[in-house]
Amino acid sequence: MENNKLIGYLLIVLLLITYYTYFVPDYEPDQTNNSENEEFDTNNPEVDDVFITEQKKSVDKTNDNFIYNENQKDIIVENENIILTFSNKGAYIKKVILKDHSSIKTNQLDLINDNSSIINYKLFQKNNLIDFNELIFSSKIEKKEDSTIVSFYIESKNGEKIYLKYKLPFKGYVIENKITFSNYKTELDKLNLFWSNNVIHHEKNYEYEKSVTTINYYDINNQYDYLTASSKEIIEKNLTIPLKWISTKQQYFSSAIISKNNFNNSFLKTIYNSDTSYVKSSIIETEIPINNNSSDFLFYFGPNKLEILKSISDGFDKNVYLGWWGVSSFNKYIIVPIFNLLEEIVGNYGIIIFIMVILIRVIITPFTYKSHISMAKMKILNPEINNIKEKHSGDMKKSQVEIMQLYQKTGVNPLSGCLPLLFQLPILISVFYFLPNAVELRQKSFLWAEDLSSYDSILNLPFSIPLYGDHVSLFTLLMTVSTLLMNSANSQMQTIQGPMKTMQYIFPFMFLFIFNSFSSGLTYYYFLSNLVSYGQIYLFRRFVDEEKIKKELDFNRKQNLNKKKSSFKLRLEEAMKANQEAKKNNKKNNS
Repeated sequence: MENNKLIGYLLIVLLLITYYTYFVPDYEPDQTNNSENEEFDTNNPEVDDVFITEQKKSVDKTNDNFIYNENQKDIIVENENIILTFSNKGAYIKKVILKDHSSIKTNQLDLINDNSSIINYKLFQKNNLIDFNELIFSSKIEKKEDSTIVSFYIESKNGEKIYLKYKLPFKGYVIENKITFSNYKTELDKLNLFWSNNVIHHEKNYEYEKSVTTINYYDINNQYDYLTASSKEIIEKNLTIPLKWISTKQQYFSSAIISKNNFNNSFLKTIYNSDTSYVKSSIIETEIPINNNSSDFLFYFGPNKLEILKSISDGFDKNVYLGWWGVSSFNKYIIVPIFNLLEEIVGNYGIIIFIMVILIRVIITPFTYKSHISMAKMKILNPEINNIKEKHSGDMKKSQVEIMQLYQKTGVNPLSGCLPLLFQLPILISVFYFLPNAVELRQKSFLWAEDLSSYDSILNLPFSIPLYGDHVSLFTLLMTVSTLLMNSANSQMQTIQGPMKTMQYIFPFMFLFIFNSFSSGLTYYYFLSNLVSYGQIYLFRRFVDEEKIKKELDFNRKQNLNKKKSSFKLRLEEAMKANQEAKKNNKKNNS
């Protein structure tokens, strides 16, 4: 098989991956609201009561029955990684700052704040409804061992008590939450959590950030799913299957709730937001089980880093998308461990990517060299192959059989050129998913690229070119030029005719458009990979002795001249003779 055909197939595969990743809706939504003019307002009581309305229960609020000992205030605590702001009105987390990260607009990263997010608990008690956001709790902060405990407490006039206790460890992004109900004489129906969130814009590429922001969830059958991320419509789902966790997943960060006893009857909704201050709006409403008059669950506010997420809950690492099943496994068990190992040794991520390219190319060098030798043999045999094709120009089957006979006589395996591709393909596809989703590259600079997680721009255009954008990415240009050079070097090793000769130049040009807004870490990797491949081709060419290869082919001809024909070959020749006889008989009958 011609090497350039394989390159063409590789490019087609990557094009398909790009298309299905970024332009095709992932799943059909269960319910879709086509009203694009619907505004999302976290203070809108109609939105707030969506799930309650669906319960079709008549309830009376009993919030005036409580005793208030404090005025409304905020409580701020922190650990090594995050700063949390609580409100004693509602006893909820109203603001989260990630200390080790910054936004594209500000020096700090507000994952949620009081302008974007509202978390509310609602307790259903027969015909009564207690809305926590209308209650002002007494509060207390205390240190226990290596954790900070933020406690909230309120008591009703008839002695019923509600306790909320948040536990923040000295390090990490997980907050434990326990809600306890005491002295309740009537049966507690259920506890609902309502979370509305205008997802704050943090990244350089706003459109891409929007296209990957959605709600992910994981059920008790260990099945991962999500709301369609690419749709511009309102997407919503009612789920009756219990869930282990629900996450509002952004490009590099997640805000999530993780259950200890499963969440029930969940309602999830995402709204495409036209306000560029926000990426999307999300609504999560779910039932938290009450066992022995208490409910336990966790919050996660942090980066989508595989090493962190995989230790939190079953399937929680799915918030880092590493590709479909086979590619995801290759990334998880090969690419990511190599990357993490190099991260411990080398501090510069541009150099880490460079070392990854060198390591991978060294590993597959024996196969690449074998492929190069195979290409050299094919080049020597090309004149004979062309003569066979001209000789049997009207009979493709016969020419193919004779060409295969030529391969057998000379000991050439036309498929040996596929070996490097078989090893490179999973690697190229794996890094296509891993590098753009690696939070480690976020806002890390290298050479002229200010942020390896986003595109590198050496020129901002005063206008936008369709399918290209309003900037020029230098790494994408270098990747395109290096691909053309590599294809040109490969074509010198073989005679290419027909459409493939043109396609080897068209595909790199298409990549110039497709990859212009991609992660510069990815285009940098592909550029280096092409560059190393080109260097290998140059070195191999210096060591390949064509005269020696010709002698080897001639020797193989002599060795196979009197060699007994295999049973397969004999059957093939008999089939060819039968086919020719059938054609002669048809001509006689027609005449």
